[in-house]
Amino acid sequence: MKAVFLDRDGTLIVDPPDLRIDSIAKIHLFPDVFKAMKLLAGLDYKVVMVTNQAGIAEGRLTEEDFHRLNDIVIELLTPTGVKILKTYFCPHAENTGCDCRKPKPKMLLEAAEEFGIDDLANSYSIGDRESDIQAGINAGTKTILVKTGNHPVTSEAATYTAADILDAVEYIASH
Repeated sequence: MKAVFLDRDGTLIVDPPDLRIDSIAKIHLFPDVFKAMKLLAGLDYKVVMVTNQAGIAEGRLTEEDFHRLNDIVIELLTPTGVKILKTYFCPHAENTGCDCRKPKPKMLLEAAEEFGIDDLANSYSIGDRESDIQAGINAGTKTILVKTGNHPVTSEAATYTAADILDAVEYIASH
């Protein structure tokens, strides 16, 4: 079985200027997310969210707050038919030496083990940062960089660079 590993902030949700989704007021899905998730729901991929959440380490929100806000995001996506199996998150700040923060592949590999994702080579990791691309590479997936984050980056290592999440999912559907 193969999967699509989705980053959340900057990929599905518009990153606020401070780069922290720490309140309901900051949850704004990108315009083509619904169309993209409907298309993804019709493809033969399991879907998992993987997200770094340094705001927890910074004290901007608790893990309970994170789960509450993430549940709202998943609820917003429900009408598309996409089934997000689980959201894996790293609550640690950068440079803390944890073993779960992207670009390390731990969250992706845990999802693969938990959900029987045994075809990582034909799975995709989608995100808006180099750390998302490196996590996918480190886990053995194909990678798609979306150009929707607040911090535009390029990545020669990415399998594909997409304008947005819809472009990314259309790429997957055509390959």
